[in-house]
Amino acid sequence: MKTLVIGDIHGYYRELNDALHNADYQEGDRLIFLGDYVDRGPQSREVMEFLTSLKGGNIFLRGNHEEYLIRALAGDIHAYGILMDNGFISTLKSYGADPGTLSYSQTGRHYILREGKHILLGNRELPLFLKSVIPAEHLAFIAATRYSFETDRFFFSHAGAEPSIPLHEQRTTDFVWGTDGFFLKQKYTYGKTLVFGHFHLMEPFLARGRIGLGADMCVRILITDYSPMVIVDSDGDYLEVRDEWLI
Repeated sequence: MKTLVIGDIHGYYRELNDALHNADYQEGDRLIFLGDYVDRGPQSREVMEFLTSLKGGNIFLRGNHEEYLIRALAGDIHAYGILMDNGFISTLKSYGADPGTLSYSQTGRHYILREGKHILLGNRELPLFLKSVIPAEHLAFIAATRYSFETDRFFFSHAGAEPSIPLHEQRTTDFVWGTDGFFLKQKYTYGKTLVFGHFHLMEPFLARGRIGLGADMCVRILITDYSPMVIVDSDGDYLEVRDEWLI
């Protein structure tokens, strides 16, 4: 049994399968997902169907896209606007929503076309619309995601952590949002090796005590059980993680 740590998927189901194949994924392997499962890619629904079908003690962390969706489900129009600016239209299309029935303006007002009428997605109508498109099982899965997970050696979160603050002093949401590039530039170590996604990186990020698996249009996987550990991705790239980078 191996442990595979899987970076942002963002609706790229084919790339997820390619990465799992390249990691020699076998039934029974433990999977730790770092969040951002949907948006941007064309197959968010297929990703969610795969995730909800998995059995065993897998770990599903929350990314900022899941956080925004949870807020939108509570009627937060601003959160919905951020989602729409960041690929959520692809998610809606993957669930069968007709893009011709959706209207979005830069003034922050969102509409759906229903029976020939434009319906404003206000804080009451928005949750009803989202629940009519996305299955309840998938929404429950998203609501159950967690902010972080740790073992004796590693701390896993979506976006790393706030710079220069001990992990036990941080708020749960600090692990979701990220701090642009400052987190990547700092040299502070947290007592455990942080493994995270979130950042759109051309190559995996390796620094003392930090491993970044974020990518753009590919999926990266860290295999923690090999010595040295390795990172593989959906494009077939392979990178060894030397012990000197770990805490």
